[in-house]
Amino acid sequence: MDIENICRKVEETAVAVGRFLKEEQSKLKKSDIELKGTRNYVTHIDKAAEKKAVASLKPLIANAGFLTEEGTVENSAKEYTWIIDPLDGTTNYVHGDTPFSVSIALTKNGQTLLGVVYDPVAKHLFSSHQGSKAMLNGQPISVNGKAELKNAYLGFGIPYTLNAKGEQILKNAIAQFHYCSLRIKGSAALEICYVACGRSDAYFHSGLSPWDVAAGAFILQCAGGLCTDFSNGDNYLFGKEMVASNGKIHAEILKKIIN
Repeated sequence: MDIENICRKVEETAVAVGRFLKEEQSKLKKSDIELKGTRNYVTHIDKAAEKKAVASLKPLIANAGFLTEEGTVENSAKEYTWIIDPLDGTTNYVHGDTPFSVSIALTKNGQTLLGVVYDPVAKHLFSSHQGSKAMLNGQPISVNGKAELKNAYLGFGIPYTLNAKGEQILKNAIAQFHYCSLRIKGSAALEICYVACGRSDAYFHSGLSPWDVAAGAFILQCAGGLCTDFSNGDNYLFGKEMVASNGKIHAEILKKIIN
């Protein structure tokens, strides 16, 4: 398999889908917006974007499976599986806001081979494939060297349903406002990539799905960062929770915010 060539084609797919999203955002009407749950939006644009991505990716690997957010194709895990979020940041998108992104990952028997995340407004293309460095618009990126939580710049998200554990994490995060800066940008895939390029020091969120994190987590790891679940384990892809960091402040975030 020529993973480098496949990654280039995935980048082209992400850019094309992102261009479609950007063009369609200004045309979106309130009547186009549906609710999958409280604060959980979906539009015909999400579904159309997913169909475009799937159609573009299908020829790249014969008989590959798909795991997608909108379910426009039957979800099935196979030896090779595409994990796709056609529009990460839908809440921002439907309100005419940014950022939002396209996220695509490829796995083989559960191991991620490549990840691509594209921000069509900023025109930021994050990508990496097995054996390569993490890249932003063709230039190598790496995590920063921030070594303590004090004065850190952190991204985080709040799940659609906030249980007792989530409420405690939110309270712990609020307590850190005295010592560091916290931001909610609204696109998990991009916020993980912000850690990968050194823009942010860390990101944490619960209530996540595989398509939210698969590509970004791989890019971050290729950039020298660390991803774990809230128990410092490796069940972040399907475990619905993640701490993504530069690695140096990971333990302190787990201790002071998560646990």
